[in-house]
Amino acid sequence: MRKYKFKNKLYIVIVSLLLILGTISCENTKDKKIFGQLIGAAVGGYVGSKIGSGVSQDIAVIIGSATGYILGGKIVELLEAEDREEFNNVIEDSLNNNSDNISTTWESKNNNETEGSITPLNNYSIDQKSCRDFKKIIKKNKKVYEEDSTACRDEKGNWVLI
Repeated sequence: MRKYKFKNKLYIVIVSLLLILGTISCENTKDKKIFGQLIGAAVGGYVGSKIGSGVSQDIAVIIGSATGYILGGKIVELLEAEDREEFNNVIEDSLNNNSDNISTTWESKNNNETEGSITPLNNYSIDQKSCRDFKKIIKKNKKVYEEDSTACRDEKGNWVLI
């Protein structure tokens, strides 16, 4: 019963925060960053809730929320909405089709100062789910941003960051 109450409260808090922030305008970069971080936290918490059981599942929810919060902030700061969607499609295609250590490049259609690459690093299983580590590199305005990430397939076969 205690576990149910903890998860229920966590979901209510996350949904409430998303609704509150969704109703206010995202007029500047700081607002966009906060909104992206909260969406990332919600997604990370959800993914964490699907991993493990008991105490390990509660820990996965907390870690997933924290990780999603950080990833959401970085992505929002670097890419505009259309670029994020394009880059996410490149990530998905690379994870589906590339062999280990084979990169796929991407160039923004909106900003010739923005480009990136995805390099899947390896394949493995966690709790009988297919997972891949990969490196994301984004070059924007002559600065290079690198990030190592891990994604696993969910129940529907979609890649989800963990």
